[in-house]
Amino acid sequence: MARFNKYEEFLSWLYNLKRFGMTKGIDNIKVLAEAFQNIHNELKAILVTGSGGKGSTVAMLSKILEKSNYKVGTFIKPHLHRYTERISINSKEINEEELIEIANKVYNKIEEIKMKREYYPTFFEVTTMISMLYFYENNVDICVYEIGIGGRYDAVNILDPMVSCLTRVYLEHTDILGNTVEEIAWNKVGIARNDRFLITGENDERCLRVINDECSKINCAVLRVGKEKFNDIIYKPIVSNLKENKFNYFGLFDEYRNLEVSLKGEHQQLNSSIAIACCEILNNLGYKIPEGAIREALKEVKWPGRFEIFNNDGFLVILDAAKDPCAMNTLVEFLIKNDLKDLIVVISISNDKDYKNMLFELLKVSNNFVLTKHKVMERAIQPEKLKDALEIIKKDVRCYIVNDVKKATKFAFELSKKEKPILITGSVFTVAEAREMFVNERTDPLFVSDPRFINVK
Repeated sequence: MARFNKYEEFLSWLYNLKRFGMTKGIDNIKVLAEAFQNIHNELKAILVTGSGGKGSTVAMLSKILEKSNYKVGTFIKPHLHRYTERISINSKEINEEELIEIANKVYNKIEEIKMKREYYPTFFEVTTMISMLYFYENNVDICVYEIGIGGRYDAVNILDPMVSCLTRVYLEHTDILGNTVEEIAWNKVGIARNDRFLITGENDERCLRVINDECSKINCAVLRVGKEKFNDIIYKPIVSNLKENKFNYFGLFDEYRNLEVSLKGEHQQLNSSIAIACCEILNNLGYKIPEGAIREALKEVKWPGRFEIFNNDGFLVILDAAKDPCAMNTLVEFLIKNDLKDLIVVISISNDKDYKNMLFELLKVSNNFVLTKHKVMERAIQPEKLKDALEIIKKDVRCYIVNDVKKATKFAFELSKKEKPILITGSVFTVAEAREMFVNERTDPLFVSDPRFINVK
């Protein structure tokens, strides 16, 4: 039975599920996977988690594997402009027709289960099942998955990874993951597996104790990546500025000098090194990932909305989806290092974020803020609340309120007069709305905040 005939019908149904719900463990998705004869067990997978950097690490690792002539499935979250971005094979996202076909299969299985028991899968569980079925039916050689939230209890953790990667750990989603970095590290290290490898860029001793303790219980070898000599894999920065980002890599078996990565910021050298270290382990498992593929992939990889620069008719515009204080600190440090100060900041922040500390960071590079409100699920903090916070931190700050991201961006152009750079940040949702002004991207016709979603069965 075809429940969905159009992409929009599927989105209406999907977004009406428990959008930000998270079941305690993977038992719920196991029920759905069993209805498909556990086809996920046939997938060769790599899982990537972390409080920051996991998306770019997934993008780089997938591109390296693709350049090595493998058929690579990639799963990311969230999307920028359209749901289909989440699921791709060799950089080509699933098309609407393919998605509808698989979505109908998943929907029908859910209805069959509901005839036998009470069953309510979440948005993310359904999306994960769709991706696994798509990759299975298309016979991918390997798939790279970005964890949704945490790791241990995430739907993606139903997969059995050959290698697991944990970028960094800091306070985030504390209502779900815990109020300390130790608790969050415990949740994220849950993607480690018996007798395999966990690669991490973490350097906080509190987190490392948790990671090492948990991995020792299952005989999982921990490989540390960092700049310091005591790490298992070492990267040495050469240069990191607006024009180039180069480093040397000293791995377990291989050394690569003068590597160049297209993504901006020294933190991307760490993420690149985690991806390369994963490739070293895969080579040891029988895969063939040549140096040329690594070099070519890192130079070509794209991760939209993350320190993405547009020169728009004489205006310098920077888009960055920094959504928490740590990500904002990384962004601000890079801006200062490259002498990008006195910016016009267009910002909207979701209401579950530590907005005060994010604004504190931004005040290091700006005294002019255009406060706005992204459209997703009514999750944006009211601009007036951001204005109050800014004025408490710094009395002479200039604040302007424009309640639409695109109008706010146009107003920033007027303030800039092509003399001051414009930074658009605060949330992936804010960046996505603004980015539509600079690129010709197909966007989903419906938003979750759209009243047409109400009472959709």
